[in-house]
Parts: sequence; C-alpha cells; structure tokens
Amino acid sequence: MKKLWIVTKNELLRYFISPLAYVYLVAFLLLNGSFAVYFGHFVDRGIAGLGSMFAFQPWLYLLFIPGISMRLWAEEFRSKTVVQLLTMPVSVSTLVWGKFLASWIFAAAALVLTFPFWLTVNYLGAPDNGVIAGSYLGSWVLAGCMLAISQTMSALTKNQVIALVLAVIVNFLFFLSGVEYVLGFFRMFAPAAVVDMVASFSFLVHFGTIAGGLLEMRDVVFFVSVILLFNVTTILVVSFRTSGTSRWLKSTQAAYYVLFFLLLLTAFTGLNLTANRFLRTEQYDFTQEKLHTLTPSSRRVLENLPEPVTAKLYYSPVLGQRNPELRLMYDRVRLLLEQFARLQPEKFSYKIYNPQPLDDLEDQAIAAGLQPLPLVDLNQNGFFGLVLTDSADRREIIPFFALERYGYLEQDLTEKVYQLYHEKKTLGLISSLPVFDTPFAGGYVSPRWNIMTEIEKFYEVKIINSAEDLAKIDLLMMIHPQKLPDDVVGAIKQYSELGGKTLLLLDTAAEAPRIFSPDNIEFYPSNLNGLDKFWGFRFYNELVVADLDNSITVDATKNYSTNPVFTQDVVQFVAPASSMNPDFPVTRNLQGILFASVSAVVPDGGRSAFLPLIKGGDQSGVLSSGVVYEGKNPADLLGMFKPDGKLKFLAALLIEKNKKNPFEVIVAADTDFIYDTFWSSGRTILENNYFIPLYDNANFILNSLDYLAGDETLIDLRGRTQKIRRFEGIENMRKENLRNFRIKENDIFRQIDKTKKALQEVFGKREFEERNNFTSDELAVIAGTRQRLDTLRSELAAIRMNMHRNIEQTGMMIKFVNIYLVPLLILLLLAAAGAKGFYRRGGLSGKVRISFNREFKTAAVVTVLLAAAGGVSFLLTMSDAGDGYENRPVFEGLTEKLNDVEKVVLTSAEGELSFFKEDGVWKLEGEPCAVVYQERIGRFLAVLADAVYYEKKSDKAEYLSRFGLAPSSAEGSESVEVRLEGAKNSVLADFSVGRYDIDIGRGARAAYIRFADKFQVWMIKADLIDLSTNVADWTYGSLWNLRFGRLSGFNRTSNLNRTAEMVKTLLNVGFVSAAEGKPEGEKVLSLELEVEGSRQIGIDFLQNKEHIYARYQFRPEDESGYLGFFARTAEKCHYEISKENFEKIDNVAATVR
Repeated sequence: MKKLWIVTKNELLRYFISPLAYVYLVAFLLLNGSFAVYFGHFVDRGIAGLGSMFAFQPWLYLLFIPGISMRLWAEEFRSKTVVQLLTMPVSVSTLVWGKFLASWIFAAAALVLTFPFWLTVNYLGAPDNGVIAGSYLGSWVLAGCMLAISQTMSALTKNQVIALVLAVIVNFLFFLSGVEYVLGFFRMFAPAAVVDMVASFSFLVHFGTIAGGLLEMRDVVFFVSVILLFNVTTILVVSFRTSGTSRWLKSTQAAYYVLFFLLLLTAFTGLNLTANRFLRTEQYDFTQEKLHTLTPSSRRVLENLPEPVTAKLYYSPVLGQRNPELRLMYDRVRLLLEQFARLQPEKFSYKIYNPQPLDDLEDQAIAAGLQPLPLVDLNQNGFFGLVLTDSADRREIIPFFALERYGYLEQDLTEKVYQLYHEKKTLGLISSLPVFDTPFAGGYVSPRWNIMTEIEKFYEVKIINSAEDLAKIDLLMMIHPQKLPDDVVGAIKQYSELGGKTLLLLDTAAEAPRIFSPDNIEFYPSNLNGLDKFWGFRFYNELVVADLDNSITVDATKNYSTNPVFTQDVVQFVAPASSMNPDFPVTRNLQGILFASVSAVVPDGGRSAFLPLIKGGDQSGVLSSGVVYEGKNPADLLGMFKPDGKLKFLAALLIEKNKKNPFEVIVAADTDFIYDTFWSSGRTILENNYFIPLYDNANFILNSLDYLAGDETLIDLRGRTQKIRRFEGIENMRKENLRNFRIKENDIFRQIDKTKKALQEVFGKREFEERNNFTSDELAVIAGTRQRLDTLRSELAAIRMNMHRNIEQTGMMIKFVNIYLVPLLILLLLAAAGAKGFYRRGGLSGKVRISFNREFKTAAVVTVLLAAAGGVSFLLTMSDAGDGYENRPVFEGLTEKLNDVEKVVLTSAEGELSFFKEDGVWKLEGEPCAVVYQERIGRFLAVLADAVYYEKKSDKAEYLSRFGLAPSSAEGSESVEVRLEGAKNSVLADFSVGRYDIDIGRGARAAYIRFADKFQVWMIKADLIDLSTNVADWTYGSLWNLRFGRLSGFNRTSNLNRTAEMVKTLLNVGFVSAAEGKPEGEKVLSLELEVEGSRQIGIDFLQNKEHIYARYQFRPEDESGYLGFFARTAEKCHYEISKENFEKIDNVAATVR
C-alpha cells in the first residue's frame, strides 16, 4: 500500500507540473459552466438544483477524461521510460493502479472546482443537497470508469493522439447502449428484456439513475466491474508489452491474452446481467422526499391485502417508439409492479401484455375498459393501461397512464389496489355550491366538480336534506353553508356532541361559481348560524389574506393593444410546504395549496383545542373583502398590498376538550380552492377526461376526510411528489420589483390620464366656441401635451426596462462566478508562479534587441492592410443607409443656428407665406398689419431642430404623391415647401413636407419630407401639428384672441350668457383684409370690451358702402403682454370683416341696448 501511495503521489505531481493538464482543467471548467448556464439554462430555469450541470458532464468527460489519461502509458512507451519504471521495486499492478488513482484524483479536483454551482444553489434556494452530493459521487465514479478505459487505450500504443481517439471511441460505445436511437433499433425486433439488457451496459443509464437520487446495487456492481475489468486488462497489456508475458497467465502468445480478455468481458457481462436481474430492488434513495422508496402507505396496503391480486399491464411498444417519455413511464410502472410483487409475493403478482392490432389481447384490453389511443397513420390502436383483479372478482382499472401523472404513479397504483377491498364510509354533504351537475336558469348545467369524483372513490356521498339524514352518516362535510335551518343546526350540534367529525369549508366570497355561470352571481359570506361559536372558533368574513411572496402571476390586461399587464395577484397565492403543519399527518407531505380570496380563522372561547394546519406567509397582509366584491383589478391590489407580519391561520383542527369522545372539526377559510381550475388541469383523450393535479388542494381534502374517518392508510402517500425548488431569493426579488413597478406605473398612468384630460379640454373649448380651427395657443398646448405624453410613456418604458435590472445583474454575477471565476483564479496562480520562477532565475539579464528582417516587415504590412480593410468593412456595415440614418438629426447643427435664421418661407398650392425677422420680431412679408404669432414660428423652428430620421422610404419620383410630396405646383398637392434663410439670403435648409400628422405610436408623430432637387423620401420623427399657408393660422387673424385675456362684459353689461355669446362671435370673426391708416366710412357700432384685470378695449365698426371695417381703440395701460404686442401694430391699422359677420356681432350687441 505504501508503494501504491508513492506511485500515486509521483504521478499526481506530474499532472500539476504539466501545462497541458492545466489547459484541460481550465477548458473543462469553462465548458462545464458554459454548458450548464447556456444550454442547461441554469439561471433562466431558476431551479435550485444541479441537474442542468450533470446532464452535460458525461459528454464533457468524453473529451476531458481521454485528454488527461492519454499520456499515462503512451508517453512512457514513446520515451522508453517504461523500462526505467519496471526496474523499480514496484509491480506492474501497483504502477497501473497508482497511475489510475492519480488521474482519478486529478479528475476529482476538476469536479471539486465546480463548487461555485453548489454554493450558488444553496445561496439562492433550498436544494436537495443529498441528490447533489450523490450526483457528484456518481459523476466521480463515472470519471473513474472512463479513466480505466482510457488508461487501457493508452497502454496499447505509444502515440498519445491514437490513445486519445481510441479512448473516445471505446467510451462512446458505453454511451451508445443507452442512447434512444440505439435502443429503438433493438426494440424493432427484440423483446423488452433484451432492450433492458442492452441499456444496462450504458454509462448514461447508470449515471442518470444516480443523478436522479437513486443508487441501485446494480449501479455499484457495474461501475466497480468496469474499473476492475479495464485496469486488469491494462496490467496484462503492460506486462505483455514489456516482458512478453505476465505473472498471471505465464504465456508469450498474444492470442492467448486476447482470448483471456474475451473471457473477462464475458464474465463482466454475466455479472452485470445477474445484478440487473436480482439487485435492482436493492437500492438507496437519497432524495429528501424519498421519491424512489415505497411509502409506508403502499406497504400497509399490500400487507393488508385480504385476497390475492393480479395486475395486468397492457402496453403497446409502438407508443414508446413514438414517444420515448411513454417508454420511460412504462419502465417506471413495470418497476413499481415488480417492487409490489417482491414486497408481497404471495398476494400480489403482475403480467405484462403487448397487444397487437386485431389480436385477442387487444380485445381483452377493450373489454376490460382500457382507453385505446388511435394511431391514425398506422390505422391501429395503442394501449397503456392497467387492470387489477382479485380472487373475489373485484376489479379496478387505470384506463390510460397519462404522461402528466408520471409523478403520481405510486399513488395511482396504490389507490387502485386499496379500492379493491376498501369498504366505503358514508359522507354527509351540505353545500350551497353546485359541486354536482346543477341546472341553472336558461338551460345551462354546471358540470360536476372533479373534487367530488375524487371523494366518491373512497366515500359514499349522501346529500343532507333534513335533520334526520345526519343520523345515517359516518362523517360530515360542509361547503360554504348558507341559511341553515334551525333544526339542521340543532342536529349538527347533537351530531358533534356525540363525537361527530366534520370537514368545514368557509368563504368570504365564493368566486368559483362565477367562472362557469352565465349569470353574475352575487357574493355572500358563509353563514354558520351560530355553529362557529359552538365549535369554538371565529371566521373573519370581512377580510381576505394577501401574500406577495407566494402569489401567482395573472393576466390583468384590459386592452392588449395599449398596455398588456401581467401582474402578481396577491389574493391568489400558493401556500408552500413551509406554511403547512409538519407534525400533523394531514399536511405533513403537502407541497403547495392554491388559495383564492382566502380568509382567516382564530380560536374563540375555550371549548376546543385549536391546532393550526395552514398559516399565511411571513410577509402576508390583509385586505378588505370589498376588493373581491368590487372586482378590483389585481394590478390595483398589488399597489394596495402592505405586509403586516402578523400570524394568520387559513385552516385549523378543532378538538373538543375534556371529553372521551370529542368532536373534531377541520375548518378551512376558502372554498374556491376545491374548484377544478384552482388545483388541476384537464386532458381529454377521445371521450374520457383526465385530471392532472397541479397543487395539493385535493390531497388536503382527502387527507382531512381520511383523518376524520380514522383511516390513515393513504395519507402518507398523497402529496409525495418531487418538490420544485426554485431560486427563492430571485423569485422574491422579481415579485418585489413587480410590486414597485406597479406603484410607479399607476402613478404615471394617473399623470397620463390627467394630461389626456387637458387635451380633451382644448378640443372641448374649440367645440364650445364653435370654431373650426385651433388657435396658436391651443396648438402649442396640443404639442406640449403630446410631448408630455411621449415623455411619460418613455419614462414608463424606461422603468419597465429597468424593472428587473437587479435580477439581471444577479444573473450576470452568477454566470461570471460559475463559469469564469475559478478558471481565472487558476490562470492567475499560474501566472504568479511563472513570474516567481522567472525572477528567481534572474529575470531579464540584459537589454533585448529585436531585429526585423524583410519577411517580418512584409507580414506586418499585409497584416495592417488586412486590419484596415476589416475596419472599413465594419464601418460600411454600420453606416448602411437605413440603420445609419436612424435617430440621427435631420438638420445637423440647426439647434446652434436657430438665432441665425432670418427668413422662413412656406410655399404650397394654396399660396406662399414669407416670414422675416426685424429687430428680433417675426413679420409677414407684404402684410404690415398682420401680427405674427412669435411663439409659433419659434416652436416650428425648434421642432425642426429636434427632428430625427425615423425611416427611409422610396427614392422614385412616381411614388412621391403617395407621401403627399408631389410638387406644390401640381394640382391637389399636399406638399409644403420650406426654406430657411440666414444672413445675406444664405440657405440653411430647403426641403418639402408631405403628410405630417402620422401616428407612430404612444402619441409620437412623424412627417414625410424630401430635400430640394432630390427624390429620396424620409419619414422623420417630428410633431409639426398644423403646417398650413393660411395667414390666419400664423397671425392674430380674428377680432378677439384669448391671449388678450378673458372678457368679463361688454357695453356696460356683465351678463354671463350675453358675454359668452359675444366672445364666441368675436373669436370666429376673421379678417378679410388689413391696411394701414384710418378707414373712411360711417361708424355703425361701437363695442366697449371689459377685460379681466379692469382693462377696457374699444372696437369701432365703420361702414363704407358694402365694406365693414374694424378699428381698435387701446388704452396706454394695454401696452404690455400679448395685448400690448398686438396693439403696437393694430393701432396703426384697420381690418375689414365680412358683412355677414358684422350682422352677427350687431345682433348680439342689440340684446343689451
């Protein structure tokens, strides 16, 4: 043993001084982490387990293991150091085992360095560490088997590459026997026993069993025998190649050794076939839930069989060929039947039948009631079901093993065996909910609830219609009681006084009936008519429990086209295993129960002992039951939720004190949780429906009934499924992020609604004043509102984008730690060790001179040219026409040149407007009396400065009209030509605008433009609002403008109705023309307008033949603000209005004369 340790230590040292070993080690760690994270979705799945890592490890070993073992003997033979080894006082077997152990330890080191994965799942969740430890052990043993094979291949040659290839091939053969396409080939002609034999020689099959949490004795035999077989073979090979013989065989003939290897291989095969047959049930289950071990319930059921039972399994192999998962399920059923038979060989037996089309077995399966699965393309049926019969001719069947029931196979089989001999007790039922087929008004019939089908498998259900019915039952179940008659209440009390057992389900608001009812059923809380005080508890029907940490995600979208909303529903949550009482048989094995608007119960009085069964989460809270009655949106409930940290009991057991035969009541504060959609999903095969449980809701009901009935035979069986272990930390972060997002989102939506109301007020104001056009101020408000909406939506998008930023950062950190951290540390240590050795050898002893010859320079020039070509290609790719312009400013540098714009010219088919700047004031060329909206010009220029490219369109002239960009001279053209000029008539921008009010989503607007003398059309992101060449749209073009202020009266009247009528009239009277100076004519009307702020303005109307002129009379105090700006021009001018409009003004004025 001492010599073995010396050899092992020396070989191990050679590994750690070999650079190639570190290359393989770092490569293995990088690939292992990358495959687990990116192909196994380690982070995205969010499961606290290492299945995603171990699933790929065998395939990584296929390269890693031969790589680290190829030099073990090949290098010794190549360099002839094997002769030196054999001169040492060490046997060949010691050398072989020493090299094997050294490489196995090195492989163990590589495996141990994946420890960040194990630490991660424990940090983020609560994994099954027993399964993880077993998987690590199985992975290490698998590596040992592959190393033994690889060492043998290395001993056969002196070429390391050949050794590597041979090792990969031979190891791959041990993989192939477990690959589905190979097994499928054997299934075409061989019976199941042969297929199982082939699979039993696969590394993948044995490692998969261990990684699943089960160690079978046959796995131990297989792995040990592989290591022994190939290490013994290596000893023989090395002995024969070095000395021509061996200590064991004493022969010099190569054929003799080949024959002996075949004998060893035959012995290996026989040993493993024997182990596969007889040792498969000898196993150790290291899963936390003991998933691979028969439960005490199954053992009790089998031990108590009164009559022999025969199980007949009908299975069509074609189903497994079509769906490998069905084949795996068949294997699992077969193994369970075998375990049942071994546990009770005298009372339980099984047979397996493979029905073929139109044979007697198919007829038997159909006659027994099994579900045929039609295979249309083959024109035949497939079967996968079970028939159980006993000697008393009792029968139970499983018509079809649905894949979704894979995790419940033991429960299904055991329950069917139990039902063969189980004598059903009578369950009395009082329910106000339609749990059976119930007709509604209008001919609608609500379907039976599946929970009643499950209950009726074990109990005779009797509807309680009168007080007398209570005397004929074994236990009582009450569901959402309403309006209980006094005699029934009295009978229930008497039943309880005699030690009666009751399961009581209450509800604040039973929502389930609304799911299927065509009517809007009114909510009512449960009414016990005093029974709650009699039993000693209080039911809080005015509140519901809310739990964010355990809540489910629901679709709360009102309008998918505007804002899809997926949120947490805090009043629908899954009570996890941590919320269950672990010491009580009813809840001990349950993993999760989905509740909806559940309330709470508390003890009341001292008559009963109160034992909590299910409690709310640590971070739960309460909401008023009104949120359910009012149908509040889950997104709103999320914003209302606040945890209070108080204890809340959702279900409890009440046991009467101080009595030999006490009553027992199990009470739960919800009824919705027993409705089908809250705990199961359905699958229909032909005319049969199969329900697949998603939660333990039904198990809680059945366990409660069994406990109350005094029969705990099946309680240990129910709820025993593999626990889904999630990254709880990340899941809680996600829910908290969503809650914070909803709060911010609701705040932004309130601001958006407020902004939209402001926009509606603008439109309402225009309609009230009976105007066709918006004023400049209103256009500015519209533009600002749209911009505000766009800003708010952008904020919402940014919040949504960053909502899970902390989770993304955690994910990136997980990826870094598990993929790169350890390899980087190894490389750093190697670099540090190399630097230390370098300096220890003296470092740089002198200056290093490098001379560049002609060839080197030529290569450098070519390299630079190729790099430059690559860079140019990249830039050309990035500047591709569409993508290169997107979001770039349309008018580069215009923002800095806004003050330099001296002239704005707008030209359309309707005419031309030319604005010029004089002393900082914009004026309209040719119209000295027109007062220009300064803000509108400024806003127009600002919009152009902020405009960005959105999308590139056509560059063909024939398509211009589609975009409204036909030349302005063309008939019906929508185009507006825009030219911006600076000092000395320099052109700053020259382009045409087509359609300009294009909605591009979420309030943003776009326009089509093309530049002068070009046909290329661009869509730009810019809100131009109203781009017309109508003078009135750019100037103060009506008799009154709201910028001047609000009118409080006119002509000495302050009548609100008369004033409002005058305001509407003046706002809609536009100017026909304007001219400087005083008009000639007879004054026909004078208006004295009283403006808020005690200001007065006069307007004289003069008539000259058919023309009506208006002339303003301003006061000195009116020379400030908008009114002052208008007055400085208007006091020098007069304005013509139409005779029709004057008559409207005169008519309103006449009402106050």
